[in-house]
Amino acid sequence: MSRARIWIAVIGLFCCAGAASAQEMDLRVTDEIEKAVSRGLDYLARTQNADGSWPPPNGQGCGVVGLHLLAFLAHGEIPDEGKYGLVMRRAVEYIISRQEPNGLLSGPAGSPMYNHGFATLALAEIYGMIDDPKLGPALKKAVGLIVSCQNRQGGWRYNVGEEDSDTTVSGAQMVALRAAASGGIEVPLETIQRGVQYYKSMYCPGGGFGYQTPNSPNDARSGIGLLVLSLSGAYHSEEAKLTADWLFSNPWGLSYFSYRNYYCAQALLQAGGKYWKKWNELQTPVILNAQQPDESWIDQQVGLTLPTAFNLLALEVNYYYLPIYQR
Repeated sequence: MSRARIWIAVIGLFCCAGAASAQEMDLRVTDEIEKAVSRGLDYLARTQNADGSWPPPNGQGCGVVGLHLLAFLAHGEIPDEGKYGLVMRRAVEYIISRQEPNGLLSGPAGSPMYNHGFATLALAEIYGMIDDPKLGPALKKAVGLIVSCQNRQGGWRYNVGEEDSDTTVSGAQMVALRAAASGGIEVPLETIQRGVQYYKSMYCPGGGFGYQTPNSPNDARSGIGLLVLSLSGAYHSEEAKLTADWLFSNPWGLSYFSYRNYYCAQALLQAGGKYWKKWNELQTPVILNAQQPDESWIDQQVGLTLPTAFNLLALEVNYYYLPIYQR
């Protein structure tokens, strides 16, 4: 298959995941959501370091910086313009300046491939919005690394070149590839197909996804698996449907509250209908009520400022601005 046809096939695979309008999906940007999001973005803006990163313990990781950048993009903010324009520009420059010769976007904090997946996603989502001649080449190198280090299982692990996989790190890569392909970056069809097969191999009978084996599903990993299948065109699969049901038939724990919200909000938007309506009815008020007086969200499991970015992104699904959110 020619390079052009590979890219067209990937776009077709990714873009077949539904065509519902925003009105049909019951998106709700209430005054309460707008107030919470505006306050949260103010918190992220004032806690940014001068170099474009955020405070320790993990705020200097390129993926964490990327997720903070995505929180501004998901509210419709534009780099180099308005209240947060400089914040966004600094974040982009920080990520690009730390790219390694092999394309890795990691930085000094956190897991290399976790960072890489989220940083690549952020660059893909801002690609075409910002005048920076370094952005396109950096994004292409980042995508090339994801493709080249997919292992025999069809997934990815914490470090470049590892032979085992897990569904959390692999999720960051698969979503980044979807965003890059939608933005016009070439992604081999085989990479996506192998990634989907890896997720199906981690599916737990009855619904949900395991970590490195197809057992012991939890809400965060199940949200990741459902999102990956939906964005990859497998949204009508049995695995996707039963996982959407599983997410509302099992009690959600307190573990990784913010990380779970980030993935499950996107996954249940893709599932649509009753699933998305139930999410907005049940979990959106919980997220709103968890915002602190200083405008942040707290979750010691994922760092100092990252919980705020995760929960903002969960709320901002309702705005429907980010291409990665669209069905």
